[in-house]
Amino acid sequence: MGRYVVRRLLQLVPVFFGTTFLIYGLVFLLPGDPIQRLFGERQPDPTQAARLRDAYNLDDSFIVQYLKYIGGVLTGDFGTTYTGREVSQILLERWPITLQLALTAIVIEIVFGIGLGLLAGIRRGGFADRTVLVTTLVVVSIPVFVLGIVVQYIFGVKLGWFPATGITDGWPMSYLLPATVIAALSLAYVARLTRTSLVENLRTDYVRTAVAKGLPRRRVIGVHAFRNSLIPVVTFIGADLGFLMAGAVVTEGIFNIPGIGNALFTAVRLGEAPVVVGITTFLVVMILLVNLLVDVLYGVLDPRIRYE
Repeated sequence: MGRYVVRRLLQLVPVFFGTTFLIYGLVFLLPGDPIQRLFGERQPDPTQAARLRDAYNLDDSFIVQYLKYIGGVLTGDFGTTYTGREVSQILLERWPITLQLALTAIVIEIVFGIGLGLLAGIRRGGFADRTVLVTTLVVVSIPVFVLGIVVQYIFGVKLGWFPATGITDGWPMSYLLPATVIAALSLAYVARLTRTSLVENLRTDYVRTAVAKGLPRRRVIGVHAFRNSLIPVVTFIGADLGFLMAGAVVTEGIFNIPGIGNALFTAVRLGEAPVVVGITTFLVVMILLVNLLVDVLYGVLDPRIRYE
């Protein structure tokens, strides 16, 4: 297992540099002068503008800027905003809120997605199966921002079951509604994936052999079929973290949650390139670490993977 983890870690290194290079390049190519944008309609003092350009390495070439930035990241420095605030400070303030929101969404996705998929797979062709398939198809068809606004209006404004905006009520009340919106699309995919994988595994020879030996149906499904059915589901859930973060950018804006997604949205709108690059780089690191964890879990569920 140790060699397997080391091999996966080495594979993440080129991915990290490739993604951060691409992100930095896209932000670097954004039109407009960030220093002029900082002063708005006022004309900046040439001396002050030159000092700011030197401080943020704006006169250097793209490659030099990227190398300086990545050198700072490797030492824990994610840059400084044009107003002089450390990006790492923004991350420390905002990340716990988004993490709490994302973990709540993942729990909802796992519990309800796998549960519904298991129910549909066991009762294939029945009423429960058809209901799950139709419901998940409807959820997949609704954009996140539409679902968020509708859910906020119905359950937050009209019924008043949950806070419509903000996190003043704390966890779980302030987080359940936005977390459900973020998890809805992924939950639908997890349910359909679990159902399909379970149905396929129930048709395999080893399951037929277990049934022929007289093993209880609960053991056949729970031990033999369900465990192998989780392999693609675990992979999807791990990769889905990036989609949860992307959904958080929209959802945190709708529900006015002061998380990292809201900060990223505000930074894009204001043209704060250091914040955009710093937050995105941090999210890349988090996603890579989660994918490493998923790879390890994948090897635990199917030991053959470790020796490929």
